[in-house]
Amino acid sequence: MLDILTKDGLIQFLYTLPALLLSLSVHEYAHAWVAYKLGDVSQKIRGRLTLDPTKHIDPIGFICIALLGVGWGKPVMVDDRNFKDRAKGTMLTSLAGPLSNLLLAILLTVILKVLIMVGAVNLVATSKIAEIFVSMILLTIQFNVIFAVFNMIPLPPLDGSKVLFYFLPQKFRGYMYTLEKYSFVIILVLYMTNLTSYLIQPAYSLVLKFLMFILNL
Repeated sequence: MLDILTKDGLIQFLYTLPALLLSLSVHEYAHAWVAYKLGDVSQKIRGRLTLDPTKHIDPIGFICIALLGVGWGKPVMVDDRNFKDRAKGTMLTSLAGPLSNLLLAILLTVILKVLIMVGAVNLVATSKIAEIFVSMILLTIQFNVIFAVFNMIPLPPLDGSKVLFYFLPQKFRGYMYTLEKYSFVIILVLYMTNLTSYLIQPAYSLVLKFLMFILNL
């Protein structure tokens, strides 16, 4: 949790802001782009086919991130009536967000690896500018892994619930509708009890180990 009401907290928040905005923008843009490619032209009309962070920020969600360390972006409203296959289109659109964050984390890791190999940067930074640059890349990688893993939790309204719903047998889908009614309370309890960290930690650690393996090759 970042306390932006203190000097150190505000500095830390401003330091993490670029990584946060990039991760959030890529996530929401991926939703909109896939939906558009599958036939939902409303994404272009709504101006969501851009990486401009101002188009993807939800004011309340962003304030919650600043004050509480957890929040949300402006959700991409999908009109699934434009999809040829509504169920499959919804699933692919939902999967696009977390997948884009994972791919960006991998891409940044490869870029950092190349920069290290050619001697452009060093993980043990020799200057303040180099240290900030490397830290920002590593921070952005971490944010994207967190975004990917957290959003794949199969709990409404997170993306993982829509992906799971597509693959669930028809007889079990009713449970998802019931779960959705209490999703806000469940997410609140998970956050207040810090159980969310336990849910995402195994997958988060596994992905980070893979990315660190790439860096150490």
